[in-house]
Amino acid sequence: MEKLKALGLALLLLAGGAWAQSLVEVTAVAAIASSLDPAVRLPSGSYKARTPEPLLQRFPEAREYALEAFAAKGIASRLHAAFVQQVLTAFAAAGYFVESQEEKVVEGEVRTKYLLKDSLGRPALLLVVRKGEELVYGFGKRR
Repeated sequence: MEKLKALGLALLLLAGGAWAQSLVEVTAVAAIASSLDPAVRLPSGSYKARTPEPLLQRFPEAREYALEAFAAKGIASRLHAAFVQQVLTAFAAAGYFVESQEEKVVEGEVRTKYLLKDSLGRPALLLVVRKGEELVYGFGKRR
């Protein structure tokens, strides 16, 4: 009987992990700089996403931009507001300034779009999706 309970518990735990889905899959390597603009230093806790597709599904207008996606992991992901402020500060330090901001809530996700301009006036985009303890963000320059 004990073995049966242990087996049932193990199956339940394995199945529970299969049902959970994160906003993006990330690589094992921490991201320290944007590949689109190496001057942008990313906050610690940033990991490069395998693909920006989940962000593009949430922000179809971003298809006009070369986009790279990142996820915050660990303590960084739990400090949403402070982490996003760190990201915005890193972009400002690299010469990208916020022109406008839009935020909406869709099915429990807080989706924020920041329209940025670099020091030469070229458009860029910062996308942030927060859900529970997950935080995903993407940066793109107009193609």
